Amino acid sequence: MADWGQTFFDNFASELQRSGYSPEASLSFLWRPAATETLNLVGPQRDTDLSKLAVTVADVKAALARADKQPTQIDSNFYQQQKTVLVLLPGYTHETLKNISWHDTLQSKNSPHHITILKPGAQGEPSIEEVMSSGDGLKIVYGYYPRSNAASAVIGPGLFALLHNSPSLRRWTNEGYKLFFVGYSNGSPLSLELLADMNSGHYPDEFLLANTAGFLALCGDIGGAYLADDLLSDNPKLLNFRKLLAFARRHPLFAKLVGLGTAQLQDDALDGIASLGHAVRQSRMADYAAQLPAHVKYFSIAAVMPMTDYRCYLWHFNIDDWSMHRQAKINQPICVYNDGQVCLADNLLPKAPQIPDTHRIHLGQVRTHHWGVAYQTFNQGKNRFPRRAFYRALMRSVHAAGP
Repeated sequence: MADWGQTFFDNFASELQRSGYSPEASLSFLWRPAATETLNLVGPQRDTDLSKLAVTVADVKAALARADKQPTQIDSNFYQQQKTVLVLLPGYTHETLKNISWHDTLQSKNSPHHITILKPGAQGEPSIEEVMSSGDGLKIVYGYYPRSNAASAVIGPGLFALLHNSPSLRRWTNEGYKLFFVGYSNGSPLSLELLADMNSGHYPDEFLLANTAGFLALCGDIGGAYLADDLLSDNPKLLNFRKLLAFARRHPLFAKLVGLGTAQLQDDALDGIASLGHAVRQSRMADYAAQLPAHVKYFSIAAVMPMTDYRCYLWHFNIDDWSMHRQAKINQPICVYNDGQVCLADNLLPKAPQIPDTHRIHLGQVRTHHWGVAYQTFNQGKNRFPRRAFYRALMRSVHAAGP
């Protein structure tokens, strides 16, 4: 079986070089490809450091030598040849955030791609399609699904309607395009539940599933987040979310500041946080795994951030890193392999008997935190992770894996 972790590592090293990074500078973003079975992720015998993922300059140079032998180049010709629509599903409470996910890429003034923001239409009406860019490269649809801080069971019907009522998705699939879902964070379990529900006949799908070729979980909260568990625990270490919610209900200005500015957001919040935690995620996964469609190819990619990498001192002027560093302290005693919000073991795709190993591929880990893979700026600060090189490496690796 191909070593797809090694393939991604080689491709990322190559794309970093293309972006101007030396092998020495690339060490800041790369981890050694290691099969997850060789890592002691959690439990009494868990690894206490990240030495198993350590990379050397020699590793990077060897990766560059291997990558030079691969013919695929991610450029305008590659984009124009793809008959694929990327369906991007962002994470928890995306509607309330300062920026959309992938904002520094999707909102680029010189984007070569055809980019559409998909929003819910009126009841029974087509979804609203806001075209951000009309390039002749990839077709990219950003799913701005409603009630994004609710439980996944609540979000699901609206998400299905959003996609199924899209005139462009229907037209493109009629023209022979295939769909490839990318779920970031909570967008990952939402995507998996959607695919399973369409496959089981729960939704009256006419064209989406039959034309879906693949799915990528990008730092997915698939197995549950210890951070969510902590927020609703009796003795939380980070903050007491129930008290925060009660305060927000009494103080509208504060509620707006923390993304709880409407009665609907406040009513959805507790079940939404619970839906991110282990109890609900594990229960939902046990229900949907057996219903996942066998013809889809499933990929996952994770991030792992050493505590020493966070730029969280006052002189860094980086609230994003300071905030994520505080969140990482919840995960660190449980699993050193974490991205600040989610541990590696919970980024992995569920096993299901109908999904062959060749269709369940983990591409490895990159060196950044949970927000770094999708945001230059989440609240305040500038993340230095080279996202465009990362995305090109993902496309090369998924393309190499084939349909």
